[in-house]
Amino acid sequence: MKHLYPSLTKTALLSTKRIALLIVMSLYSFVSQAQSLNFNAPTIVSGTDLQPGCVYRFSKITGTGLIDALVKIDSLTGVSLSGIDATPSGASTTAFQPQLSSLGGIGYHYAVFTITFVNTGSTTPTPVFNFSSVFMGIDGSNQMSEFNAITVDNPNWEYVSSAPQVAVTQDGNKVWGSATSSKTTGGQGIDENDSTQMFRVSTPSTSSVTMRVGYYQSQHGWNGNDLFSLNMQGGDLALSLLPVKLLNFTTQLTSERVWLTWSSNQEQNINYYSIEKSYDNQNFEQIALLFPAEDLSSVNSYTYKDPVKNTNAVVIYYRLKMVDKEGKYRYSPIKFVRPGNANDTVKINAYPNPVLNELHISVPQGWQNKTVNGQLMNSNGSIIKTFNIQQSAIIGMADVPPGTYYIKVANEKEISTQAIVKRNSR
Repeated sequence: MKHLYPSLTKTALLSTKRIALLIVMSLYSFVSQAQSLNFNAPTIVSGTDLQPGCVYRFSKITGTGLIDALVKIDSLTGVSLSGIDATPSGASTTAFQPQLSSLGGIGYHYAVFTITFVNTGSTTPTPVFNFSSVFMGIDGSNQMSEFNAITVDNPNWEYVSSAPQVAVTQDGNKVWGSATSSKTTGGQGIDENDSTQMFRVSTPSTSSVTMRVGYYQSQHGWNGNDLFSLNMQGGDLALSLLPVKLLNFTTQLTSERVWLTWSSNQEQNINYYSIEKSYDNQNFEQIALLFPAEDLSSVNSYTYKDPVKNTNAVVIYYRLKMVDKEGKYRYSPIKFVRPGNANDTVKINAYPNPVLNELHISVPQGWQNKTVNGQLMNSNGSIIKTFNIQQSAIIGMADVPPGTYYIKVANEKEISTQAIVKRNSR
């Protein structure tokens, strides 16, 4: 931790080293190394900034960009929160770094956060594998001593040093570490080589953790800011866990039904396929279960017909959840269909089309001066970019690969879509 006193110059925190994720796949096994979980540029999902109940989204925390983190402020005791992820000069740009401001008084002062890992752009929980968190710089002063705690399923903990100045205890799924030195050397920064003030907690996989960070104040008089640095690592290995190979997956609208078809092989350990459906590409629900064929040694094909008569949806999204006999799972690419009978009378104007560098978008007269939410989606229905429009907007397309995309804008219950083509620069 780093104590930030108004009269002191801020000093560098430990910089988190990025560790590349290495996945070596075989039919039934994998080898992996954890990667740093990147907590940067949070956006508010709900609630009031820096107040209990507020939920933040940290987008694409893994190197592959498949997982977001939703961070909720559960409670504040004896402190106010001056930053959900403070990054003063020299601080880590990847760690989760809440900054607390003391309200004074003897006793425990702390903040509690719940971190839920979800699929990118959604609220659907997803596991992080080989999860660990290193709690660094647990020190204090003559007036206060810091502590960090984590609650997670099936935790294992270890000291980082053979001569720790941290006392760690475990009570079920809660692991708690407190500074032990009465003359702590911290207070103005973190020595990246001082492992005596660190401990590590790990678990094979988790989709949610609860963090408690704070200090015990033994006498009146201390007043300042306290910055905590939680360096988390893990991997989004769900895509490599199953001994099943999805060869193809298609959706087609025919006679008021959506035909979902797919083929698979290497199904020896598959338990079932769950078909999931969504109207917003974020919240999916199960609509059917299909069990594997009897002959698991060859290529098998599957079909499911989803009736969509009288639907008002502009776009319907589908995905497969493939679950093995141990409960591990992965998702297929997302596919979508356009029913065609939905109310899509409101039109947007997106030009030039085809586009190379900049796409100009304008909304109908009746939508102007209102906040309109927009999305750029690829042909699989995955969200590439999000934006807001009041009258018009310019979307940068230079970083988007050539291909066919869709612009979707929504004003409350009215939705409009338009296909665009990103052309090759050559």
